[in-house]
Amino acid sequence: MFFERYIKDPLQFAWSDPKKIFVGGVFQLISIGGIILGLLIMFASVIPSLLDIAPELALFTSLGGILVGFIVATIGVVFTAFIYGYYMKVIENTLEGSFELPEWEDFKGLLSKGAHFFFGIFILQLLFGIISLIVTAPFVILLMLNDGYSNVLIFNVFMNLVSFVLSAIEALYITLATINFVDKKEFMGFFDLKEVVSKISIEYILVIVAVALVSILVVIPVIIVLLIPVLIGIFTQNVFLMVAIALIVLAMPFLQMFLTVFGYRSYSNYYLSKKESILEENAGTENNE
Repeated sequence: MFFERYIKDPLQFAWSDPKKIFVGGVFQLISIGGIILGLLIMFASVIPSLLDIAPELALFTSLGGILVGFIVATIGVVFTAFIYGYYMKVIENTLEGSFELPEWEDFKGLLSKGAHFFFGIFILQLLFGIISLIVTAPFVILLMLNDGYSNVLIFNVFMNLVSFVLSAIEALYITLATINFVDKKEFMGFFDLKEVVSKISIEYILVIVAVALVSILVVIPVIIVLLIPVLIGIFTQNVFLMVAIALIVLAMPFLQMFLTVFGYRSYSNYYLSKKESILEENAGTENNE
């Protein structure tokens, strides 16, 4: 049951329509390329001003370059929102019992879902950061008041432990909070602490581990295949090497798209299973009363 629900079904789902995964990979390339290119344009546009090259033109060149770079980077961000909006649709289809990948349509809706996702995750990460600061601040103050190698060592061990625990809790919470947001169809679904925490279990941790292992097993052979032309290029011509490296860079967004869809499908299957289990327990309790 575990293998069927959390590995086999998600893999079949992610590969059910390679064309849709391909479109997502293209969007990933546009997203990454747009953001990087936009930032490079903005950085390059301020160089003349920093180096005092042609000062009479530097200001206009810099402003124009920053504007163009900002527009290009914004296009990249918009495509990123499309992609994450699509992931939200993957979750939605799973919760509704669909076995088909969602269509690439209603881009206004995808943009809205993606924007809500970004904003929700940003707030959650900010909250976890504040919690981390509150927990560690007293120990930082104590360390400042007490010198000594042993104190520094204890502090470092404690900080690493706190960081690990909070990171683990954040990872466990954010994924289920995202699915809960889609399920409830409201932004506050990200912050429904009781609902989200009630679905965290040992099985959920095992699902996360299984998704990670499968992802590694998928990535390794792909990397090996892609490294073959790189190794050939090292011992032959630089042009061949550059082409091989370019193929690896171009392939990664498509692989990421496939694995992310696989992961969200698996986590959504778990959420759905846990939700049904909780409903059955509640129904049984009400009947006993």
